[in-house]
Amino acid sequence: MTGRPARAARPRPLGELGLPLLLVLTGAGLLRATVRSDMYLRYVKEGLWPYLVASGVLLVLLGLAGVGAEVARRLRRPVLRRDASGHGYWHDPADDHAAAHDGHGHGHGHGGASRVAWLLAVPALTLLFVAPPALGSFTASRDGGAARVERTAYEELADAPTTPMALEEFIGRSVYESTSLRGRKIRLLGFATAGKSPDTWYLNRLKVGCCAGDARTLRVEVHGVRAPGDDTWVEVTGVWRPEDVTVEDPVPAMDAGALKPVAEPRNPYQDAPPTGS
Repeated sequence: MTGRPARAARPRPLGELGLPLLLVLTGAGLLRATVRSDMYLRYVKEGLWPYLVASGVLLVLLGLAGVGAEVARRLRRPVLRRDASGHGYWHDPADDHAAAHDGHGHGHGHGGASRVAWLLAVPALTLLFVAPPALGSFTASRDGGAARVERTAYEELADAPTTPMALEEFIGRSVYESTSLRGRKIRLLGFATAGKSPDTWYLNRLKVGCCAGDARTLRVEVHGVRAPGDDTWVEVTGVWRPEDVTVEDPVPAMDAGALKPVAEPRNPYQDAPPTGS
């Protein structure tokens, strides 16, 4: 046989596996943050858990299907063909599909797009191997004003030496029903940030409507006890300071008598009363 020898089969670039592997990594990151831990609560509200799990499973299945299809295509043996001059060459059947998809037979490479896809793997790898903290003092301090609190029907407080209370309820009562707080010892839970002067600081909670991107700050000014470090979670026991608190800037003050450092709650964005004794 005359003519040039048949060429070896052209290897497929590894980058064509980029998108399926990216889907697998992203899905695995979501499952690690939801099924294997409560890390998702640092980013979204608890009610979104089933949707995140379903999304993680779907992404993993789609990615594995893509990987399987690519591996099967690579295992397909090329066939020996001859051109019009009788020269032999190896033909990969997958080239027919690629040419049809391209609209012509020039076989454009997609290496650049694959490299960009791999850059998108950084967030997925972060979910897998790193646990970023929940929003804290930086967000609370950067937020100019405190979030407004809607008026609601507050229940009559029980006759107890100390009343655990959610920060939002304490703020709401101070704005709309301050008489219910007079003379009562209240216990609040939140994280600390620096105040406007050395002898004051703020107790804060961040509430989210959907995700951390729409977090709003609940804030109480604390007097009477030394400020802990920023982002330190504490329970503060004290009494409401009788000062006017406006609806536009609802930041009531408390004269504290006791402070106890505590661990960050499981759901840092759920403004619940402290549960400890």
